[in-house]
Amino acid sequence: MEKNIKLSTIIISCLAILLAFVLAMAILFYGFGMRNSAVSKAANLLHFPVAIVSGNALVVSGELADNLASVKKFYENQNFSDIGYRVDFATADGQKRLKIKEKDLLNKLIENKIIEKLATDRNIVISKAMVSQNVDREISQLSNGGTDVSKTMLDLYGWTMSDFEDKIVRPDMYRAELEKNMRENDADFTKAKNKITQAQTELKSGAVFAEVAKKYSEGESGRNGGDLGWFTADQMMPEIATAAFIMKKGDQSDVIESSIGFHIVQVDDKKTEDGIDKVKISQVIVRQKDFADWLLEQEKNMSVLILLKDYRWNKETAIVDFVKADMQDFEKNLDTNSAGDISVIF
Repeated sequence: MEKNIKLSTIIISCLAILLAFVLAMAILFYGFGMRNSAVSKAANLLHFPVAIVSGNALVVSGELADNLASVKKFYENQNFSDIGYRVDFATADGQKRLKIKEKDLLNKLIENKIIEKLATDRNIVISKAMVSQNVDREISQLSNGGTDVSKTMLDLYGWTMSDFEDKIVRPDMYRAELEKNMRENDADFTKAKNKITQAQTELKSGAVFAEVAKKYSEGESGRNGGDLGWFTADQMMPEIATAAFIMKKGDQSDVIESSIGFHIVQVDDKKTEDGIDKVKISQVIVRQKDFADWLLEQEKNMSVLILLKDYRWNKETAIVDFVKADMQDFEKNLDTNSAGDISVIF
């Protein structure tokens, strides 16, 4: 009995010490915003959340710390002196620039959680096997050029291939599948698609292009029968330029989808001036909300709680903001505060 009592006492004492330690670390990490080595290691080990998305999706401390360490490694292992730039995170301003990188990473991690939540709500699941297959295809293509992808990832970011899959490939696949699903099922998108299809049907039935443009086109040019004037290839959206410059005078395109909507293009004339090819085109355009705008609306309606003392979630803009005014000012004037630091450029 005495041994049992002693053992239980030891266990309870150990649990009490552990609980006190966790509580102390939580107070230092959240309450005082301490991020020194000891507190940060404890927070990462204990998986302290730094943001909560939609009530149950967590961005944890270690996740943010690992990403920031990878970004820091990338910049500090490059030699930018040949192009007149440098990276220095050791100075006071350098620490602030690194803080901006951390804020941007937190914002990206929150966006990834939102995308995955929206995808899951639409029954989209990206399995580990799907991610690995995607990566294998990419590696196969790159390896043909003699690139050792695994070594490159390790040298640049300190990532294993598993890290690359989890941090980059999986989120990108979720984003791509969610965008595809949105385009197939979103009511506004379907409405726009139906509208351009009706315009195309009338054109194929012999209707005059200018009249169809006036009836269906949502751009300024609609009032002018779709007339846009003369363009060179580099003055046009790539999707439209690709079609317009292989068409003959009088030809009409099939429906072309771009980032701003659906288009039907007619080539009214073609010419060459000073060795530069030009086309005169008219179009019917039905605008659609692009994925970025759609996602922004979803993010504004999503519940996001940031637990770190330095940051807050701006519900109006759906981005992470600094709490302190001095960091807000530093970020606004980042160009003048960069001191030739290339990390502010990309």
